Amino acid sequence: MKLAENMLFKYGSGKVIRVLYINQITSIIYVIDMDSNRWSYPIFKEDFLTAYKDKEIIELNEDNYIRAVSEEELNKLEKQKRDQAWETITFFKNKLADEERMFISKYRQKAMKETMSIFNISYNGLKNILIKYFKGGQTKSGLLPNYFRCGARGKERKVGERKRGRPRKNGENAGINIDEKIMKVFKIGLNRYYYNSRKNSLKTAFELTLKDFFVNEVIDENGVKIPVLADIKNLPTYEQFLYWFRKSLNDSKREIIKREGTRVYQQNYRAIIGSSTQDAELGTGEVFQIDSTIFDCHLVSSFNRDIIVGRPILFLVVDVYSRVIVGFNLTFESLNSYSGAMVALANSMTSKKELCKKYGIEIQDNEFPYCVPNRVLSDRGELVNGYINDAVENLAITIQQTASYHADYKGIIEQAFNQTNIKILPFVDGAVIGGNSKRERGEGMDYRLKSSMTIEDFTKVIIKCILFHNNHHVLSDYILEESMIENGVEKIPIRLWEHGLKYKKGQLRILPEKVIKTHLLPSHSGLITPKGLSFKKMLYASKYALENNWFQKARIKGNWKVKVCFNPTDLSDVLVFDEHGEGPFKFSLLEHLSMYSGKGEAEIEQIKNYEKELEKEGKERELQEKMKLFIEIEDIVKEAREKTEAERDYSKSKTQRLKGIKENQKNERLLQREKAKKEREMIAVFDEPLEEVDEFAMFRDLEECSDDE
Repeated sequence: MKLAENMLFKYGSGKVIRVLYINQITSIIYVIDMDSNRWSYPIFKEDFLTAYKDKEIIELNEDNYIRAVSEEELNKLEKQKRDQAWETITFFKNKLADEERMFISKYRQKAMKETMSIFNISYNGLKNILIKYFKGGQTKSGLLPNYFRCGARGKERKVGERKRGRPRKNGENAGINIDEKIMKVFKIGLNRYYYNSRKNSLKTAFELTLKDFFVNEVIDENGVKIPVLADIKNLPTYEQFLYWFRKSLNDSKREIIKREGTRVYQQNYRAIIGSSTQDAELGTGEVFQIDSTIFDCHLVSSFNRDIIVGRPILFLVVDVYSRVIVGFNLTFESLNSYSGAMVALANSMTSKKELCKKYGIEIQDNEFPYCVPNRVLSDRGELVNGYINDAVENLAITIQQTASYHADYKGIIEQAFNQTNIKILPFVDGAVIGGNSKRERGEGMDYRLKSSMTIEDFTKVIIKCILFHNNHHVLSDYILEESMIENGVEKIPIRLWEHGLKYKKGQLRILPEKVIKTHLLPSHSGLITPKGLSFKKMLYASKYALENNWFQKARIKGNWKVKVCFNPTDLSDVLVFDEHGEGPFKFSLLEHLSMYSGKGEAEIEQIKNYEKELEKEGKERELQEKMKLFIEIEDIVKEAREKTEAERDYSKSKTQRLKGIKENQKNERLLQREKAKKEREMIAVFDEPLEEVDEFAMFRDLEECSDDE
């Protein structure tokens, strides 16, 4: 088992710990108890692995301690609290010469004193911030206040003598505390007066419930019984009745079936469910470089290979220390686009096993590794964007930008592009030769006309090249360190990656995939409808939505908007947050839209435009044929009218003509049957086999007569 920062483990007793830091030299692991407020503490790596081997502890794959929330979902106070805590953490860390000293008491206390003095904060206040930072995966978003847990949402308040809820003004009736007894009365009242075909309003059902359960009968002087309500202070209010009806008592399906009927529900309401190496000496995962380029090859459309779609954009993410390519993105998005860069970064921080499997390539994570870096170096193209900075900061990543027109500052990734071009261009059709894709006068066919690969084909080639680079490419210009020479490290990216993990300070830092994608992938609004999640003119569904009747509710109560995070290069699946911000939940394309699976936003739009063009041509032909049909119908009607006029007896009155229509229909039916019978008999006659005619029989008879004479 390979240990990495932020991994969660659980003891048999139920205690959960998070790995904060691993010292590869001393083999000491610093962990923190997730369910207590105590400082982190050290464990020897050997003891830890022994406990894991003996199954005293198990790894937790689901990280529910890190909150996944996008920047726009936060209110002003949450951002203010987070930023203040982050400023405090940053100052505290800058006072330490080494990251490990955060977990050693004698070094930590000195830095804490200076921080407490500068920020005017108490010891316990700073301790709480630091522990929250450690438990939250050492990310900026981990410092968010937990306001979303306030108010005991979803939990019922205990019933006491004091009235729950906001005090009423102006002497209004405050109602009574709603306990189990009153709830039972409400249910009975709903069953009697609301869930039936009379279609009483909710207000009427409430009033009739008061009549049945909150009335004292009084006899007046004349012996007539007059119902009198109990003291107004002992009565529930309509607002309380309505609140509990909406909160827990109402069953939308039952309401419609009882009031409208099963048929109406089935028809209208049920769910329808479709030197650039500077500062990287700390080791593996310390600094990533990202860049994009227009690849020197023309591609064809994946739905019609006769259509040339031009040159794709290739994004690459490279680990500076080891030269391992940790992420990529192939797209038709514009160069230096926000979405293209974010998808590439998300790819570099998550496992690529499923992605490669989609293209028929089986890999292990150690062949195409991933982690969350401490810093990302880019030019002034992809990551010059305030929103991007907010996104990556929430993952505790620092963005560094090179000066304009200085590609040499990112020589590592430029060389990665160059190596990829060298391996691919000699073999692919439609390649740009000599920097010009157009045919010169007197030369042969235009290079673009030779294009034969779709973006899916080309993605397979890119993955193969990346795997070769990571696992077999020899870095001739890489200068080995003394420790590398002593340990016989080969100049191969994956070997340098492994050496950095084992002997350098750089550590693999991981975060839950849903957290990474929430912060990095672009997001837009989607619409929950009875037919599924409508997003980008596509329909999606998920097991979670079906189990919670989202689509049924949409048909009953109307559509509603949700936030959707998506990968623009592959709209097969999207991540959805519900109206309360809970999630994300994975939604997949409906089965009847599987033809769009694996395709990006631009390609799907191209397919839909092509379909519209075909439909337009079909409509034009349909209109022409429809004109022909109209003329043919007019001719038939005209001929029938003329024949009818010729045979019409004008001596008959209207009454006489209308009389006996049923009898006439019966006679016509008999006539048609007789006509059909004769037609069948005629067919039978023509179908009978004819007797063979002997054409020479007459001559033989004449010869016999001559012989007799």
